[in-house]
Amino acid sequence: MIVKEISRSEYDKFLDKVNGYSFLQTSQMNEVLKSNNRETKLLGLCDGEKILAVGLAFIRKIFGGKRIDLMVGASSIDPRYEYVFYDKLKDYVREEGFLKLVIKLDKDFRKYDQEGNLLEEKDTSYIEEMKKVGYMENDGSVSSDDGSPDFQFLKDMKDFIPDGDKDLLKSFNKNAQRKIKKAKELDIKVRPIDRDELEDFKVLTEETADRQGFGDKSINYYQTFFDEFADRTEFLTSEINLDHSIKMIEDIIENMNQKTKNNKQRIASLKKDIVMLEDFKKEANRDVIPLANMILVYLENEVIYFLGGSLTKYQKLPGAFILQYEAMRRICQRQIPVYNFFGIDEGFDENDGVLRFKQNFNGYVIQKAGAFIYYPDPEKYAELEKMKKKR
Repeated sequence: MIVKEISRSEYDKFLDKVNGYSFLQTSQMNEVLKSNNRETKLLGLCDGEKILAVGLAFIRKIFGGKRIDLMVGASSIDPRYEYVFYDKLKDYVREEGFLKLVIKLDKDFRKYDQEGNLLEEKDTSYIEEMKKVGYMENDGSVSSDDGSPDFQFLKDMKDFIPDGDKDLLKSFNKNAQRKIKKAKELDIKVRPIDRDELEDFKVLTEETADRQGFGDKSINYYQTFFDEFADRTEFLTSEINLDHSIKMIEDIIENMNQKTKNNKQRIASLKKDIVMLEDFKKEANRDVIPLANMILVYLENEVIYFLGGSLTKYQKLPGAFILQYEAMRRICQRQIPVYNFFGIDEGFDENDGVLRFKQNFNGYVIQKAGAFIYYPDPEKYAELEKMKKKR
């Protein structure tokens, strides 16, 4: 048995027989990575003409050579062959001259509540299996958000399927409930975008990437993702029509009894909203402005909020909250049991704004297996690392 490159059709034919694989392992994702100037490989564990396991690898340049990564490990029909794949993969990387091999397994390690309290230890037998076939646990050189994130925020949707809209809203914290109520009052809409709107989509993701200190994807990446995943994905945006929203608030005020104390306070608040929207209108070069967006990926048993963005200057408007609510309503309609908000930072840091936002919707956290590493030539790698530090 050997690991070697296989064709896309061979890869897809095998993966179609596997239950529960990640979208990050598909040939569609392979095309997306290539569109973002990644070098990739579709690899198969082959016994003659028979394929026994497959994995998607991408390659990056490092000091002195190249590193090869599998973001979510390999997939096999018979679990035994997954570890045979990893064993034979070492031969492949040695022959190809790679300096470092990183494998992130798509296996659960621990389950926490959303505050970071441990709820459940998962089966960790894979750790010994990886050691048996020659891998070491992460030596600190691979970050938790490198590739597939080690910590992922999820929400169980089963109780809200198929007609649980009211219960779904009640399952959020009070802040999220208020924000969504406000979004409805302002008539902020959520809709899927068309392919020719991807340039506008990227404006939001690019600002968010800059704000959070990571690189955005290329426009080719988004276009290829849109094309490759087709009906398995939606690019959603929340947006507001400023003129329409101002008129709606004016109508609300006009129909209120302005003499009662509570209404006076309410009217004062609504008038502030009008001033805010009118200020936005002065700055905007169009009536309808996008507030937040996301890519949703639909799998059989899970929906992933893969990535998204928002504009800082419109963060007083609850576009991100109504976007998440409408995404979950879509999940209920499709009767998919789990919503995966995807990555959060390691450590449950109270200063982690991404975690704090996701906690508004009340979920739990799964810690994945993390990275396993193989160095084909440890001494050479160590020497190169010393040279790199001296530069």
